[in-house]
Amino acid sequence: MKRISGNADDIKDKKDRVKKDGYNRGQHCIYCLTYHMIFVTHYRKPVINEEMSSAMKEFSNHMAEQFRGKILSAETDRDHIHLLVSLPPNTNVSVFVRSIKTQLSREMRKRFPEQIKQYIYGDDTSFWSRSYFIATTGSVSLETVKQYIESQRSKEHKAKIGSKFQKKNLLE
Repeated sequence: MKRISGNADDIKDKKDRVKKDGYNRGQHCIYCLTYHMIFVTHYRKPVINEEMSSAMKEFSNHMAEQFRGKILSAETDRDHIHLLVSLPPNTNVSVFVRSIKTQLSREMRKRFPEQIKQYIYGDDTSFWSRSYFIATTGSVSLETVKQYIESQRSKEHKAKIGSKFQKKNLLE
């Protein structure tokens, strides 16, 4: 049986180091997967007020935690919400989007029925538009990643590729 040593302060320090480097750790992986998501209200109705905005941000965080993720940033306008979400690699992002849109809608209808009824008529009318925006985010450009990957070739591999190109050019 493996014994875990260290006190609570040591464990807290290790968790803080994980957060500072910007990467999350899973059981078998290290990852940094972040997504920018935008959900728009049905027909872009200006339903969201300040109180609802705060509730949405709080509930979004709760939903992300259910998927072992985290809301890094959230902001609303009268007719949409922006979320910057970190999720683990085993999360099906489309399932997360469907779940958070559904649960946000249910929760907001429960908490703010009168506010919503002013703009969205009928219980069967969706709170959110069916569409959404999602983009992955990164700390470096695609060009930087491509250059890094290409720089990982060994000198021997580069020499082989170079000699193949020279032979091909001579034959043409």
